Order: sequence, then C-alpha cells, then structure tokens
Amino acid sequence: MTTGAEGTSVVARTRVLHPLARLLHGYQWLAQRELLACAVVLVLTLGLRAALLPWLPIPLPRVTDEFSHLLAADTYAHGRLTNPTHPLWQHFETFHVLMQPTYQSKYQPLQGLVLAFGQKFFGEPWIGQYLSAGLLCAALCWMLQGWVSPGWALLGALLFVCRVGVLSYWMNSYMGTAVPGIGGALALGAMARILWRGQFGHSITWALGLAILALSRPYDAAVLGCATTAMLLWFLLKSHAPLKAIGVKLAAPALVILTTCLAGVAYNDYRVTGSARTLPYKAYDRQYIRATMFTFTPLSTGISYRHAAIRQSTDLEVELWSNGRAHPIASLFGKLFDYDYFFFLLPIWVIPILLCPYDLHSPQERATVFLLLVFVAMIAPLIMVLPHYGAAFAGVFYMRLIHSFTRLASWRVGRKPVGRALVALFAVLTLGAFCDSTFGLIRNGTSSAALKHDIYNHGVAIRTLGMGVARRSMTQILEQQPGRQLVLVRYGAQHDLQSEWVYNRADIDASQIVWAREMGPERDRSLLEYFHDRRVWLLEPDYSPPKLSPYPREAVVP
Repeated sequence: MTTGAEGTSVVARTRVLHPLARLLHGYQWLAQRELLACAVVLVLTLGLRAALLPWLPIPLPRVTDEFSHLLAADTYAHGRLTNPTHPLWQHFETFHVLMQPTYQSKYQPLQGLVLAFGQKFFGEPWIGQYLSAGLLCAALCWMLQGWVSPGWALLGALLFVCRVGVLSYWMNSYMGTAVPGIGGALALGAMARILWRGQFGHSITWALGLAILALSRPYDAAVLGCATTAMLLWFLLKSHAPLKAIGVKLAAPALVILTTCLAGVAYNDYRVTGSARTLPYKAYDRQYIRATMFTFTPLSTGISYRHAAIRQSTDLEVELWSNGRAHPIASLFGKLFDYDYFFFLLPIWVIPILLCPYDLHSPQERATVFLLLVFVAMIAPLIMVLPHYGAAFAGVFYMRLIHSFTRLASWRVGRKPVGRALVALFAVLTLGAFCDSTFGLIRNGTSSAALKHDIYNHGVAIRTLGMGVARRSMTQILEQQPGRQLVLVRYGAQHDLQSEWVYNRADIDASQIVWAREMGPERDRSLLEYFHDRRVWLLEPDYSPPKLSPYPREAVVP
C-alpha cells in the first residue's frame, strides 16, 4: 500500500505521461495512414512558410542562376519555348543565359515551368517555388515510407521540414532545388515499392521521377537512372522473377514514359539550340566556358570574351578546376562536409551516427549504402558543389539517418533505453533549432535567422542579399520615371562577380526597363540609336550605395 506522498507522486507522473501518451498515440495513428501523413507534411510545410511571410517576405532573386530561371519562367509564361536573338545581343550577354542561336536560359526547362506556373496563375513566380518545396517534403515522406516503417518515415520527413523545407534556400530562392528533389524521391520511393512490396505498377512512378530529373538535372538523372536500374535488375533476377513479367510489368510502361520525355527534351533542344542532340548547357559551355563542371575534361581554348566580368568569372572556374585536379581527396571531403552541414543539425556529431559500423543485415540498409556510394562517385569529379546538386539523393541521406536511428533506438545500458533517449534528443534539438531560427527571424529579420544554415552563408548570401535589395530599390526608382528607361551598367575594376545587374525579361524591347552593358562609345552609339525613345541612365553599381545618374547621350550620339 502506498503512502500519501508516494500516491501523489504517481498521480503527478500520470498527469504528465497521459498527454504525452496521447500525443504518441496520435503520432502513430497518423503515421500508419501513409497518404494522410504525406498530406499533413505538405500542409505543415506550406503553412509554416506562409505564417512567416510577415517577417520573411517573398524572396528577392540575388544570384545569377535565379535570374536565368526567371528568364525561362517569363518566356514560358508568354507561351514560347525560347526567344529570338536581339540584334544588339552583345550588350545583354550575362551569366547562364544563351544569346545565340536563341535567347533563353541555359538550364533545363522544368524549373522555369514551375516558376512560370506561379507567374501565370498567381502573378508571382516564387509561388511555384513555394509549392514545389512543399511537394518535395511530402514526396520525401512518401519515399521514406517505402524504405522504413511509417513512424520512422514520418520522423525523417519532419526532420527534413525543420532543417531544409521551410527556412533554407530550397524554399527561399528561385533556384532549381525542390524539383530534382521531387524526381529523386519519386524514383527511389517507387523502386522500394517494386522491390519489397511487389507493386510493379510503380514502374510508372519510377519513370516519372527520372523524367522530372531529366527535365531539371540531366546528369543526376543519368546517374540515378543507371543506379536504380541496376538495383532493380539485381534484386528481381536474384528473386528469380520471370523475365517476361519484368518486361511487361516494368520495362514497357517505363520505356513509354522515358521515350516521351526524351522526345520532349530533344524538341526543346532543337528549338533552343538548333540541334535535337545539343543541350542548352552544352551550347552555353561552347561559347563561354573554359572549364566545365568536371575535372576530367580538358580546358577549352579559343573562346573570346566581350566583357571583363564574364572573363573573370571563367578565370575563377579554371582555378576551381585546377584545385579539384590537384587535390581530389581534399576536395571530395570538403564537398561531403558541405552536404553534412546543410542536411543535418550538429554536423560533426552526426557523422559517427551515419558511419556507425552496424551490420547491414537488411536489403534496405545495403541498398541505402550503395546509393550513398553512388552519390559520392557522382560528385567526386565535379569542380564544385552546392546542396541542390544532390537534391535527387536528399532522401538517401535521411534514409541512412533513420536506419542508424532504428539501430540506435535499441541500444540499452542495463535496462534503460538510452538509445531511444538519444534519438529523441536529436529530434528535440532539431525542432529547437528550427524554433530558435524562427523566433530569431521574428525578432531580427531576414539578415540572421533566415539564412542560418543556408550554404550561401559562406559569404555569398550576405553580399548577394544586399545586391537583391539594391536592385529592387533601383528598379522602383526607375519605374517611377515617366516613359521607358534604358540603363547602361558600368562596372569598376574591383567589381564583385556575384553582383550581376544585367538581366532582362524575355521580350527585351517591350520591357519598361532595359539593362545593358556599357561597351564604349562606338558600340554604345548603335544601342542608343536603337532605343532612341527611352530615357538613358548610367548605373555604377560598385559604389556604396550604387550610383545612378543621367547618361550623357549627346556625348555618344551627335
């Protein structure tokens, strides 16, 4: 029989544990309903980001890739696959944009189409990015459900939402981040359902995932496609599945989708580059790039540059290429740490968890490690990486984390479930870091918390964020001027290559503001005569703040 004090203590513990038990029961109830869990993850991601709009408004484009994707979005929103080359295109040359043989982004079309959806139906391209980031989190939850139990899958998805889904640049930019992530999640989730549930109809989902990848990041599509195809054939042949069934149920539907995708890619290439076999990437590299993204390719020669900023940018790429070839191992470890830093809280401490030498006794664990090795092989020859370069494999990182957690959870010291406590601690710390970033954002604004674990924190974000604000302010000033404007941009000798101003809309001549590079009196005369009906300005962005003044037209055009 218990004493009064002991009875009071039991009652107190019961009152504390009862709400917690109900919470855990509700969590398990939700996790067991897989599609509902995915829907909740989607709504949670979008709802959290929408709630932060008063403190973290719609982002400004700030890096060169974003302006390129926005050009594609503007092109597609106006019902075109590409744009004709401007007669004075030399003044409008800029990073990641083709001028010859047509005027269009060098990137694959799907990210531009996503942004075009936002622009066309909501009047704001970022809405496309916002929705795709939410869909990525839901797709990652769906993928994990094919590899681990529902409760662990939901935990992995929630950790991803807190770490990546809401506050990182995968949501808060115009980069092609979420779209390839969705493709990778669909392909990997479908593969798991084919192999371990016998749901052969998901060969269509697998092919759709690879198609999404091919339309956003073709190199990643080729790598993941080869890896997953090899895994499917290995496991199915090992299980003595009939070849006829493999062909009819798996290969035929997938081939129809992939063939259609490749036909679409070829048609887009033909319209943009004039050749069905030449990607816009390749056409751009031939004209502007001396060092491609791969260390094993030789430097290109004979490329001439009309603008110092573009030449200096290629000089930096050559330096990265040289460093990658000279120090391949150090370069690879640096890349892997960048991914560890981006995807996980406490990056140094999570490495032992990811690499812990557990017996890989389940096929899911062995497959996950194989995919991680494929990812390492994929990024090893690249001269540099950013986190979205591995978006297709984002779910693999979280699969490995969850597999490690399932083993760690069974660890006991005596009879005490120490492992479960450590897993719970990691989840609480991730949630706490998200809450800290959110409250810091509300208190201090976007300058601190919004970029807290964004890879752009390595110097680029802070500089380019200021450039984005300056460009918006300058645009607002110019929009208030009567008539239409032409802005000639003059860079100084110490120009920051990350701060590029010369980007235009798809229809340059119809734009209210046209941004052009100053190229000297002889060449500028033709430009000023062409835009004779516009007010002309000189922008010197390397001043602090950037200096805008009327351009002395009479000194160039008599």
